Amino acid sequence: MDVEIKIDKNIETTKIVIYTKEMTDDISDLACKLSSNPSTIIMGFKDEKVFLLNRDDIFRFYTENNKIFASCLNENFKVKYRLYELEENLNGTSFIRISNSKIANFNKVSSLDMGISGTISLKFKNGDITFVSRRYVDKIKKYLNL
Repeated sequence: MDVEIKIDKNIETTKIVIYTKEMTDDISDLACKLSSNPSTIIMGFKDEKVFLLNRDDIFRFYTENNKIFASCLNENFKVKYRLYELEENLNGTSFIRISNSKIANFNKVSSLDMGISGTISLKFKNGDITFVSRRYVDKIKKYLNL
């Protein structure tokens, strides 16, 4: 890999461009590390393409087949972070861990169904429904001041 740095005093913002023959794990890891603010922009991968996802557009993060996905309005994108890393990066935002395999954006929740047995189901503005693990119910109630 060749690295080239050009200093231009007329440039207002730093720009990094990666030229590569194909997308590899090393390249995507490098791009993730170079992201200026991972808590605002999250890199998503789909069909060999990289997408910059604004965290406000993400409904939830979830695991499937040992991979982490970001669910947006009509699409799901693979992300390179682990759930615990996302939880740390998104601490203090509207993203709350709701189970061992899910983090939900409560700004995108349209309604909650409090079950008789103490469970909570979340309905998102895009129509998706997911459940809060019993282990996390108290944390959610505290977040919602219930």
